[in-house]
Amino acid sequence: MSTTTITRDCRGASSHRAYRLGQAPGRLPLLGNALQLFRDPLDYLPRLRHEGDLVRVRIGATTAYFACTHDVVQEVLHNPRTFDKGGEFIDTMKLLLGDGVGTCGAAAHKRQRRYIQPAFQRDRLVRYASVMHDEVTALTDAWRPGRVVDVGTEMSRLTTRVTAQLMFSSGIASDAVAEVQRSFPVVWKGVYRRMVIPFPLLHALPTPANRRFTRAMERLDAVIATMVDAYRKDTADRDDILTVLLAARDEHTGRGMTDTEIHDELMTVLAAGVETPASGLTWAFHLIGQHPEVERELLTEVDRVLGGRPARYDDLPGLPYTQRVVAEALRMYPPVWFITRRAAVDTTLAGHPVPAGASILFSPYALHRDPDVFADADRFDPDRWLPENAAKLPRNATITFGGGSRKCLGDVLANHESTIALASILSAWRLRPVPGHRLRPVAKAELTAGPLPMTTEPRA
Repeated sequence: MSTTTITRDCRGASSHRAYRLGQAPGRLPLLGNALQLFRDPLDYLPRLRHEGDLVRVRIGATTAYFACTHDVVQEVLHNPRTFDKGGEFIDTMKLLLGDGVGTCGAAAHKRQRRYIQPAFQRDRLVRYASVMHDEVTALTDAWRPGRVVDVGTEMSRLTTRVTAQLMFSSGIASDAVAEVQRSFPVVWKGVYRRMVIPFPLLHALPTPANRRFTRAMERLDAVIATMVDAYRKDTADRDDILTVLLAARDEHTGRGMTDTEIHDELMTVLAAGVETPASGLTWAFHLIGQHPEVERELLTEVDRVLGGRPARYDDLPGLPYTQRVVAEALRMYPPVWFITRRAAVDTTLAGHPVPAGASILFSPYALHRDPDVFADADRFDPDRWLPENAAKLPRNATITFGGGSRKCLGDVLANHESTIALASILSAWRLRPVPGHRLRPVAKAELTAGPLPMTTEPRA
């Protein structure tokens, strides 16, 4: 079944295209397609493009719509009031993020985005880069030659400490940073468990895992409440995200943010600031270890620009190949691999009727491996992001950070952090794959590499 819809290419030229509506294969009684979605989504979801541009998926007794192709995904992303935040993924993330800028509905989004946007202006990005510089230096100074490290764990510790310090730069914040580092991984794991097992009664049982999740959430909530209270009492001008939120005012009423609103925005910053750069760096080191020709070019650039020292903000323009490696790692293994929206009204998508309340699903992982968009899509090729090559791709070919008016505010920050960390580590160390270790991506709350042991080899 197909309909013809007017589309526009990356240069704005209009054309007519027939969009196919398909049915996801393998439906089972009662479960629908849920078993395939949860058992092996990274294989199942990319194959749905063969069924149509828009594909009906059964999850239990519910029909959802999976947007398979670039044009259809862009239609969703650029109509945020029609396809509002919601659906299974977003509803579960609200356990952690509340109604922050990443999960709130379209009606509140513009106001909340305006509150937090000053935290990502250029002058603050320079300060944030100095925090990454200092933390990655401390990390690599603690390594010893021949030590086997779990790269994912090391990168998560790094980005957790960086993000916590971007939130709280006060001298009284050291305990808060330590608590965030202790509690956030427990909470993130619990959110994923609730996402894949959507039965609230099970998560209310007093099991050890549920108790750990509850205690960790309570500790994070207490840390944020303590810091907000301390900052409200001491209004010193600090260069951090909490200070930005406390200073924010509604442009129409002059009202400041409530403690609950500030809590939700800080939790959103924490989730985005930890997982995206940590996951991207982990995959980058894995891919570099598998492609010695990429490593050689990276080391040449890093040595020329840094000369053995850690990277700083001013070094970013001289590290284009490093930035391309980061971009390609995020294309192949986007941390947010699965996104949901909910139709706010009876509408159409790709020219086909979609009822109000229906879940709209799409997958950055699947989209980024579409051979109609990316030539040799399964190949790690940083040079596909050379300006002359990237110009041949459709606009917003990757959606690692979302798109449209809901695109992540922290995309530039995440790329800066990842580039500085990657270049700084490679300036001092090579990370060697452990022979015999096989890595396979695991789709959890984020796209994780699982354990990635690598051996530290000093370059000096």
